[in-house]
Amino acid sequence: MYVILFYDIADRSLKERDNSRRIRKAVEKYLSRVQFSVFEGEIRESDLKKLKAYLRKHVHKELDSIVIYESTKVSYTDRIVIGIDKNETLFS
Repeated sequence: MYVILFYDIADRSLKERDNSRRIRKAVEKYLSRVQFSVFEGEIRESDLKKLKAYLRKHVHKELDSIVIYESTKVSYTDRIVIGIDKNETLFS
């Protein structure tokens, strides 16, 4: 399965506990970083299920936003980069 995930984590001053590092580390365990808060890559369905469960547990639902696009195959997507491709190796 191919996934594009991006998040917008609220500023730590708005929360009791800063969760941004925890969320970033969890996502980096499974996907490659494309931009500051954008990740993509192939992932097993079982790992995606684990990642989603972890994110649901650690996200502040009233303040944070995580969006995941899922595709059965990377070949079903077109990837267009304008400027520097920060993740060239993923598609070489």
